[in-house]
Amino acid sequence: MDLKVFTTVALKGVLEQFGPEFRQSTGFGLAMTFGPAPVVVGRLREGTATDVAIVTPDSWKALVGDGNGIAGTERDIAQSVIGVAVRAGAPRPKIGTAAEFKDALLKARSVAYTDPATGAASGVHFMKVAEGFGIADAIRAKAKLGSGGPVAEFVASGEAEMAIQQLCEHMLIAGVDVIGPIPAELNKTTTFTAGVAARSMAPNEASSLIALLTAPHVRAVMSAHGLQPV
Repeated sequence: MDLKVFTTVALKGVLEQFGPEFRQSTGFGLAMTFGPAPVVVGRLREGTATDVAIVTPDSWKALVGDGNGIAGTERDIAQSVIGVAVRAGAPRPKIGTAAEFKDALLKARSVAYTDPATGAASGVHFMKVAEGFGIADAIRAKAKLGSGGPVAEFVASGEAEMAIQQLCEHMLIAGVDVIGPIPAELNKTTTFTAGVAARSMAPNEASSLIALLTAPHVRAVMSAHGLQPV
């Protein structure tokens, strides 16, 4: 049997690493569906069946509020910041200061980021940064928009020169160099919360997965996936 997990792609690496351990202890595999938090909320509201939802804290509160999440089952799992990736071996832009980051964005021939229309935290925040720089129109003109998966795929394939997204999502893709986080004063820390969905057919196993994700040995490897445990 499989436990259905509807999650931000940010937790993909961790879930894949510890899926075998979860199967060994519970007999359940993990059937994962990925999407930005607002997409997860929307799909659950439409009646999509899942056991565990991994979203942002505000999105989890929304799920509880409309009866799609079970209050009290949630745990904050990890946090991530927004960073930059380029194709492996490509020149590494300087992004250490706001001025350097702005200059790198303007010089890039194309920039990949998650479509803000999806509600994805990194895409929405990045466009706020671009607007603050006064370069939003220039960025939109050379954008390669993702729909919820790792936009570093566009960089790895040569479709974009620079990718802006959660660092943990960049680290899922082979063939890219992760430059690092954008300047702290421009960055945004996103928290990921896991909870049991109201229509879960395996609530005990769902709770077991959440407990596993907060276990010390799992927390100890979060940094290897570009995350920080909460």
